[in-house]
Amino acid sequence: MSEELPLDISTWDERCMQQFIRRNSAVFHVFASRYVDDADTIDDFLQEAYIKLWTHRHSIGRVTSVRNYFFTILRHTILDHWNYLPHPHNEASEDEYLNIASNETFIQHIIETESTRLIAEAIARLSPQSQKIITLTMEGKTLTEIAEHLQLSVNTVKTVKYRAINRLSELLSKEDFMLSLLLFGSLEC
Repeated sequence: MSEELPLDISTWDERCMQQFIRRNSAVFHVFASRYVDDADTIDDFLQEAYIKLWTHRHSIGRVTSVRNYFFTILRHTILDHWNYLPHPHNEASEDEYLNIASNETFIQHIIETESTRLIAEAIARLSPQSQKIITLTMEGKTLTEIAEHLQLSVNTVKTVKYRAINRLSELLSKEDFMLSLLLFGSLEC
């Protein structure tokens, strides 16, 4: 079990910051991708947001959730640079900006990001064979394609997939499980 980071950010040292980044960078990358399409630009925004967190940690102090606090920093960092991002500058882009700047959209992006994280963690708890089958399913592969790729019979793939989906239903909340089913695309078993 990993050590929990202090909620009082003003007490953080470099080790805490490194641990926070290591544990959460993938989640924050997914979150930023809701706003920006370019991976290099996302990395730049993440770097800037990490620097803001680190340099202002003493004035931030204690927070309820460090991850949620950082989502806010990252969102503001992206919105601060919105006009410099490559997109058409017209009335539609102004509507898009108002949409992404809204609190409702922000909360929806956090929910989507956290759900994705929970689903990935649940998939990681499956057997290696189940992980492969679920991953290939999420990539849009058919049962036959999965069977050929893994050199298994179609019936074996069906059985493993069925058991993996049942296991995921045990590991995830009802909402996250339903989202995972959407990610799996075809539910043929």
